[in-house]
Amino acid sequence: MANWPNIPDDAVHWIRAVFAEANRRTTERLVNVPNIREPSLDDGLIEAITPLAAPRLLPSGTVVELNIHNIGGLRRIGAWETADIAVLVFVYQNGRMISQKIGLLQSKRLYPLNTDVDDDDPLGFAYGLNAFLKREKHSPLKIIRRTFEFNEKCVYGALVAGDGQSDIIRRFNDEFGEAIYYLFYNPSDLPATVHYPVTEFRAVSEPPLGCRVYTAEDVESALRVLDHGKSPSIGQLQSEPVMSNWRLETWVADLLLRCKAGQMIASQKSEELVSRLIERRSGPIGAAIAVSIALAEG
Repeated sequence: MANWPNIPDDAVHWIRAVFAEANRRTTERLVNVPNIREPSLDDGLIEAITPLAAPRLLPSGTVVELNIHNIGGLRRIGAWETADIAVLVFVYQNGRMISQKIGLLQSKRLYPLNTDVDDDDPLGFAYGLNAFLKREKHSPLKIIRRTFEFNEKCVYGALVAGDGQSDIIRRFNDEFGEAIYYLFYNPSDLPATVHYPVTEFRAVSEPPLGCRVYTAEDVESALRVLDHGKSPSIGQLQSEPVMSNWRLETWVADLLLRCKAGQMIASQKSEELVSRLIERRSGPIGAAIAVSIALAEG
């Protein structure tokens, strides 16, 4: 499995369309629920892909199938996860696997200016659904009336300079090669404002901004200039001289499938590293998407 095979154009176009729909629907979820927690956005991305997962025969004779495993938004309460979503690609020809590779996404959502976001709560996690049963006795109208504004000053609040997570990701990439990337959940475009209570559902068609992927190196460069405990703004990331900032569907279809991103799984060392991440349910991955591509026989 030394060389990456040529993936037919129609397979690349199909996978791009699948992840473009995931981008659209995940962005739509953020736009309509601007204080939604990050794991729910991960879940939304997975849910958008699931209806398109069945084996699909393409004009070239290639068959593409997606297999999805989602733990269901379970975060590593009190610990750092290495990445949230794994995208694996398996290529088959004449009934046997000829190549495989992996790309990993560490997801972060953009916070509104009021930083009002439902984050992971270790105490609430321990008590399960009890919070839903023990409601406030007074009307929640004062809490409901809120305004969420997004602009270039907004930060990725769960991405913090000096918290150690970027060091873990860098060490992994140093050992395995560039495999972990950052996935940023953003509104459809900036500036954007949402008032609670809402009066209508906001449909998103083709988000100009939406879900974006950066290399870990580009993100680490942005964190390096910040004071300890500070988070980078979207304006800062966009103004950095980065080489990345790809749409989600571009990263998957044009980079991962074309072997311009991610890492091939072609050695015992790489297999051991993937095993560490994927094969244990308690491991530091929330979901895995396997893209199986069966090339036309001949």
